[in-house]
Amino acid sequence: MIQRTVTPIVFALGLGAFAGACKPKDAGADSGAEAPPVSVTTAEVKLAEVPTTLRLTGSLKGFRETDLAANAAGRVVSTHVERGAAIAQGQLLAMLDVRAAALTASEAQAQAESVRAQETQAKADCARYDALKQKGAITDMEYERVAIQCRTMPLSVEAASARARLAAQNVGDGAIRAPFAGVVTERYVEVGQFLRQDSRVVTLVSLDPLRLELAVPEAEIARVKEGAEVTFKVSSFPEQTFKGTVKFVSGALRAQTRDLMVEALVPNADKQLKPGMFADVELVTGSRKLPAVPKAAIATRDGKPHAFFVVDGRLEERILSLGPDSDGASSVTHGAAVGDKVATGDVKSLANGQRVR
Repeated sequence: MIQRTVTPIVFALGLGAFAGACKPKDAGADSGAEAPPVSVTTAEVKLAEVPTTLRLTGSLKGFRETDLAANAAGRVVSTHVERGAAIAQGQLLAMLDVRAAALTASEAQAQAESVRAQETQAKADCARYDALKQKGAITDMEYERVAIQCRTMPLSVEAASARARLAAQNVGDGAIRAPFAGVVTERYVEVGQFLRQDSRVVTLVSLDPLRLELAVPEAEIARVKEGAEVTFKVSSFPEQTFKGTVKFVSGALRAQTRDLMVEALVPNADKQLKPGMFADVELVTGSRKLPAVPKAAIATRDGKPHAFFVVDGRLEERILSLGPDSDGASSVTHGAAVGDKVATGDVKSLANGQRVR
C-alpha cells in the first residue's frame, strides 16, 4: 500500500521539475542589462576672478533726515502737507499766526527810520561844530559833547536796523518751509495748536540717495576702504539685489560695541527702498580666483545646488558650494576643479551613474 502511493507522487514531481527546466527565460528578468548611454553637452570648468566679500547686516536711512522745528512762536492757522507727501525744497508746510510779529516788525522799522534821521541831524551838527571849533567860537567841552554824539549815532542806527531785521525775520518764520526736498514721514501739528520755537512740525526725509549704515567688527576694519562696492538684499524684495558704494568711514571705533560705523550711498531713483529697511549686506573687500561653472549646468535639489560631471564616461552628481557670480557663471568653493567636464542643458533629466557619449 505504501509503495503504490509514493511512486506516482515522485513521478509527478519529476515531471514538474523537467517542465520548469524547459520553460523559456523572460527577457525582462535579466537585471544585469544596462541602459544605453545618453548624449550630453559639456563645458570645461575654468578659473575666474571673483570678489571676496564680508557678510554684514545694516539698515537704510535717508541721506538727510530732520525733525523740522518751527523756529517761531504762534498759533497754527493752516497746514499744507500730509504724511507720505513728496515735498520740494522751499515748499510751504504750515502757517502760523504772525499778526503780533508783524506789528512788532512795523514798530522796529519805524524806530530804525527815526534813528537814521537823528544820525543825519547829528552829522550836520558835527560839520557846523567843526567850523566853529576852527574859528575858536566854542569851547573844547562843547565840541567834545557833539563829537561823542557823532561817533555813537552810527552804532545806534546799526542796532535799530538789526532789531528791525529780526522782527521782519520773525514774520517770515511764520511761514514754515521745507529746507530740502524729501518725503514727510510724520506730521506733528494741527490747526489751532500753539507752537514754540523748538516745537516739531514734521519729520522730513530725503529718499535719493539713501545711506546704508553698517557696523564693521574691529577685526575686519582693515579690509574696509572708501569706494568699496556693497551689494545687499531686503526682505521686501527677496529676488532683487541692490548696490551701493562706501562713502563715509568713521574715524574711531565705538567704545561700547568695538565696531566701526561705515555708510554706503545707495541710488534710489525709483523710491523703491525705504528708510528703516533691514539689509543683508555683502561688502567687497578684494578678489580671488576660483573655479567657475556655467549657470546652465546647475540645478537645485532639496534646496542645494547640484551639477553632473563626466568622469570616466559616466555622470557623477555633486553638491556644490557656490561663491559670487562672474560673467554668467557661478564660482565654486567646493565640489569642482579647473578642467572638470560638467554637463549643461537639461540637467534635471540626468541621473547619477549614467553612461554618456
